[in-house]
Amino acid sequence: MDKLARSVVSVGLMLFIAGCGPSSGTGQTGGPPGPPVGGGGSGDLGETDAATNGGGDDAGGQSMVDAGGGCGLVTCASANAACGPVGDGCGGVLQCGACPTGQLCGGGGTPFHCGGVSACVPRTCAQLSASCGPVGDGCGNVLQCGSCPTGQSCGGGGTPSVCGTGTGMQTNPDGGTMSNCVPRTCAQAGASCGPVADGCGNLLACGNCVSPQTCGGGGTPSVCGGMSLCVPRTCAQANAGCGMVGDGCGNLIDCGGCTLPAICGGAGVPNQCGGGTTTVPCTNLCLSQVTCPGSAKTTVSGTVYAPTNAAMGYGNPDPIYNALVYIPNAPVSAFSTGVSCEQCSATASGSPLVSATTGPDGKFTLTNAPVGATIPLVIQLGRWRRQITIKVTACVDNPLTADQTRLPRNHTEGDIPLIAVVTGSADPIECVLPKIGIDPSEYTNPSGTGRVRLFNGNGATISAATPDASTLWGSPTELAKYDLIISDCQSAPTDASAAWKQNVRDYTSKGGRLYASHYEYTWLYNYAPFSGTATWNADQAYPADLNAYVDTSFPKGVAFSSWLTITHAATTAGRIPVQSVRHDFDGVIAPSQRWLYADPAISPNNPVEYTFNTPVGAAANLQCGRVMFSDFHVNTGGDGFGTYPTECGAASPMTAQEKVLEFMLFDLTSCVTPDVPPPPMCPALTCAAQGYNCGKQGDGCGKAIDCGTCPPGQICGANGHPGQCGGVSCTPRTCAQQNLSCGPAGDGCGNQIDCGACPMGQTCGGGGVPGQCGAVDLGAACVPRTCAQQSIGCGPAGDGCGQLIDCGACPPGQTCGGGGVPGQCGGPSCTPRTCAQANATCGLIGDGCGATVDCGTCAPPESCGGGGIANQCGVLN
Repeated sequence: MDKLARSVVSVGLMLFIAGCGPSSGTGQTGGPPGPPVGGGGSGDLGETDAATNGGGDDAGGQSMVDAGGGCGLVTCASANAACGPVGDGCGGVLQCGACPTGQLCGGGGTPFHCGGVSACVPRTCAQLSASCGPVGDGCGNVLQCGSCPTGQSCGGGGTPSVCGTGTGMQTNPDGGTMSNCVPRTCAQAGASCGPVADGCGNLLACGNCVSPQTCGGGGTPSVCGGMSLCVPRTCAQANAGCGMVGDGCGNLIDCGGCTLPAICGGAGVPNQCGGGTTTVPCTNLCLSQVTCPGSAKTTVSGTVYAPTNAAMGYGNPDPIYNALVYIPNAPVSAFSTGVSCEQCSATASGSPLVSATTGPDGKFTLTNAPVGATIPLVIQLGRWRRQITIKVTACVDNPLTADQTRLPRNHTEGDIPLIAVVTGSADPIECVLPKIGIDPSEYTNPSGTGRVRLFNGNGATISAATPDASTLWGSPTELAKYDLIISDCQSAPTDASAAWKQNVRDYTSKGGRLYASHYEYTWLYNYAPFSGTATWNADQAYPADLNAYVDTSFPKGVAFSSWLTITHAATTAGRIPVQSVRHDFDGVIAPSQRWLYADPAISPNNPVEYTFNTPVGAAANLQCGRVMFSDFHVNTGGDGFGTYPTECGAASPMTAQEKVLEFMLFDLTSCVTPDVPPPPMCPALTCAAQGYNCGKQGDGCGKAIDCGTCPPGQICGANGHPGQCGGVSCTPRTCAQQNLSCGPAGDGCGNQIDCGACPMGQTCGGGGVPGQCGAVDLGAACVPRTCAQQSIGCGPAGDGCGQLIDCGACPPGQTCGGGGVPGQCGGPSCTPRTCAQANATCGLIGDGCGATVDCGTCAPPESCGGGGIANQCGVLN
């Protein structure tokens, strides 16, 4: 039997396709490189293979960071680089080290050498004469200096941040006490960033600065600011015509790729295109590919649908996820008969010239399709396959109709897996198959020629000649005929002998697929090794009808959830209503995969649907069979008795839980991959390897890593350097400069300072003069100053009456005082890098400003970095 491709085409095929693409379709050989295989549907999940998407430099996607010795053309020593990333001359990257805290790569003005600003030294509570409450540490942070004993309060004696009792308080009409001090605002304190004192013993938060600025970084306390000394170099200055090079300031720049067959550094000259291999001659339909003018392309687009026949009353057809659509460049071979071990990594029959894999919406686009009136097109999902002929017009999109792109309804239209159904009285799943679109002519007894053949468990029969299920379970030869076996629930566990169970185990180990409903757990729960795939606890009380939740912790689960929404099975994302729910197991055991689980509020610890691949315990690349168990009754209409199809009743569209069967039936009859891909062979990048010392970054393999926080006085992305700490120290303002003689205040750098305590009998601002000590006089109460009155737009400030006030935060990209004006927001923003700039088509990357960016996901069997190239989709080799 042919090995079936999913979204991967072999390396040999890639080399062949690289030579396909003559400029005019006149038959010349050795033309320019053709398009990558796989256009990717508009709804796909990033399934284009990294080896074929043309996204990196050179043919091999050589933009992968090399933290080791590189290719040998360039070393850190030969580049005179002591820090940051540099290009290795072959399209890769070397990391030449990180800088110590307080310095930046190029920060002193010399590219690739550490230098620049020093870190802010935080002050202690003792240095601030503070024994209680919160205070600023002088570097934009807050210190907690302790609590007060019973009977005292922080500042209660009139001295900010010092425990005391009574002084400075007056009696409320209700007998309590209240402070006579009116807090000042951030604006009144002239602060636009960091914490400042409100003049009454409290802190105000006057906002944050945005990279590349820090609070006081421009030299003005409580005002955002900062600058950089490093001037990044360009590709031209680095004499680089391709690949990645360092800019001398700790960042990477992409100097472009090469045109095949040349590769970056291929002729021995660093960062220059050269060398390479020759192309393979273009033959057959490859000769019909044309080069279009400008940005025009020759494309074929459409949506792959289930074969559902709406005219029969079954509703509109649903899109098919993960179907392979391709134009073959050679004859397509027939499938072999019988159960077979099919690997998804093998190539599809017919040497696909251009191909795409559908997303949850079923959509696809084939790019650079050959032009002609009779172009073959193959639509395939496992052993479902339909072949049609289409007309393709050059340099425009060629949309196909829904009838052209649906899967076959009968064996005269194409290939349909051979399915055996063991009928059961409780869950007649055979009644759902016509709704999916398999024609009535395809349902026969095993002696017939239909693609769906019935065996009698204790349910319906086609005729008196329908054999007993024992003729299937007891015969390895009979089992081996079928691609899929569906075992209906029979209202009680099947009385299966050890020999029958062994037959089923052997059948699935050879590549067979089994779908078991409810009581058909008999094949699983008490027979090793199947019993070890879940935590079994059979025959628990039946829960009420409920919502089932979709497990979206794995890629297929995400696609399944999207598909349920697209097909209107789910009105709330990730949830579907389910009837006739049962509870026979409490969890799954990895690598088994849960797909649906019951609403925990109604039936906790109840995974109602799961799968595992076979042989159980074998390495993933040796598994080619699959078992699925549903702990609910799939069918919601048929009665399970009598003659098929009369037992099924009148035609009707599928219910939500019947659509679950539809999705899973196509998944079961496809080639087998792990539901959760194995850890990719991806060179995960460390923070140091990327030249980052702060913020959230991506490791190149789809995960986020934390590169740390910056020391006080610095911020991530400061001075225009993504992923690098930086900033210029702020010169704090004194109490005298602010005309304050008491209470807490902001220093303009985002910190709190203490302007002194008042003598006994006086409070800060108590005499009516902000920031000055005075006796409590209700007729001359201190009138607090607002942020606006003090021209402070951010950060904490004192109000002149002994209280801290908050003058607000700064918008992203600015810090309080960062522009050189105390108490005002300012400073240049850190410019985040994009996925394209990072040459990333999947996974998480750091944007260089302390945040992460999601560059998309890959469709199984691909994973991010799985082909060995960071942030590129690929397959584990």
